[in-house]
Amino acid sequence: MIGIMKKTLTVSLVALIFVICLSLNLNAVEKKHLIVIDPAHGGQDAGVKLNDKTSEKEITLAIALALQKELASENNIEVILTRNSDTNITIDERKDNILKIKPELLLSLHLNAGFGKEANGFELYYPGFKDLAENKKAEKNSPKNKINKYLNDSVRLANLIKRNMDTLFPRKSRDLRVADAPIIEGLTLPALVLEIGFATNQEEKKKLLSESTQNEIAKALAKSIILFYR
Repeated sequence: MIGIMKKTLTVSLVALIFVICLSLNLNAVEKKHLIVIDPAHGGQDAGVKLNDKTSEKEITLAIALALQKELASENNIEVILTRNSDTNITIDERKDNILKIKPELLLSLHLNAGFGKEANGFELYYPGFKDLAENKKAEKNSPKNKINKYLNDSVRLANLIKRNMDTLFPRKSRDLRVADAPIIEGLTLPALVLEIGFATNQEEKKKLLSESTQNEIAKALAKSIILFYR
């Protein structure tokens, strides 16, 4: 009788462990990393003009849509765009929506311009987080410690993007920089502004107008985000 009870208990214990493991695996699969991609400009705000027919707003939207499509097959990543059409949305409206969505990550897409016709390459900007913790012994869940993590995550994603974008728009002397860009100012989450290339540079303008290159940019960004969450 005791032997039967021990055997029954062992079987029950194994079954319980199996159920717990299955539950943990399902939770892991179901967990989604929610990210927001912000195609800059839109509507009346055209951004920098590349030619008579195409402006920055069309290029950033095309890349954002392609990036969303690239990440659609990733079970653990969900992408929301601040706009998915040629819509006029103010910076404040975008930020309000971001605060409501509460994403884990924000990537804002722009095109660069100026600094002379020879200026080229892509640039990355991350928020300075003015309240960055000075006390390295801060408690794990303290606001300052969280801000520190946001900064580290922003820089980590930036380094992945740098690695995967460098063959498309070589940075040369351009690098990761701190900036109070309007879309990320005041937000407390990992965030980056990507200036993809110079619309004022003839060679890079041709790349930016190419649908093939736009898709390559989307693939490079998707690869970076996927690696970020591994």
